Amino acid sequence: MNELDEAVSQVCARGPVPLALDGWDRASIWGWDETTGSLYAHLRPNDGDPQEPPAIRIALDDFTPAITVLPTLAQYIAMAVNCEPWKVLTVLDRAVDQDEDYVEKNAETGAAGTVVIMTDGYDI
Repeated sequence: MNELDEAVSQVCARGPVPLALDGWDRASIWGWDETTGSLYAHLRPNDGDPQEPPAIRIALDDFTPAITVLPTLAQYIAMAVNCEPWKVLTVLDRAVDQDEDYVEKNAETGAAGTVVIMTDGYDI
């Protein structure tokens, strides 16, 4: 398994990750959709309303095939926000690395987190 495959598997396990791309970093996310077996991105410009649906959705649909590797997702995002694909790929890769560092750091320090367990018959 190469580094990019590892990054995708980490995102699959951890859920949506913030997209720290200049001008899009306040409410944009990307991650893995288990139902479709594809990476996705929900892009909101910083001057947009985070309560509104994303301005740009990149995901499996009638015109977009399943996205299973980070370089492909980076290319779609780069085209949508008009920037270099390598810059986007770097941002995606760093997000996974930072998330991994955070988990390792908290495991070492014994920091507590919140665990929510949902069972049948109960709701919040």
